[in-house]
Amino acid sequence: MIQEVMLITVAITVAFMVLCFATDLRERMIYAFPCMTLIALWAVLCAISTGQFVMIGIAVSVHLAIYLALKITGIWGDGDSDVFLLYGMIFMTMMLTGKYEIGITMYMILELIVMVFALIVSFVVALIEAKIKGQKLTKKSSVAVVPGFAVVIILMVVKMVFWR
Repeated sequence: MIQEVMLITVAITVAFMVLCFATDLRERMIYAFPCMTLIALWAVLCAISTGQFVMIGIAVSVHLAIYLALKITGIWGDGDSDVFLLYGMIFMTMMLTGKYEIGITMYMILELIVMVFALIVSFVVALIEAKIKGQKLTKKSSVAVVPGFAVVIILMVVKMVFWR
């Protein structure tokens, strides 16, 4: 039963990430309701699948603190912050259901490395977008952060399905 729910959640997540990729490039907008629903669903799936409530509590608390800091400071847009929180829940689920034998320090290092990869992908997408639009990318340019996270999230959920 849990496997079927996981596959449905993966399919919905991939579809939502494709939508987010496109809408963030076109309108610089993300639909928050599906994102928040997926965040809760991934957290519950992780808890049911692993039973590692202490690790889940730590990961969720840290991600919520960063999420709130991003929302309060306005460093990223609201949709970007929502996708960051979704990224955190999916990364947590991937690591805990994958039965990796790592400590909290290595977990944080790996998550930061994957996050940097997502931001690099976002920057490459921004370069391509600027080139297509015939604009120059400057410090004040509007860069879509979500496309990079969308690519990384899709890769993570595909990894969870095919490489267990």
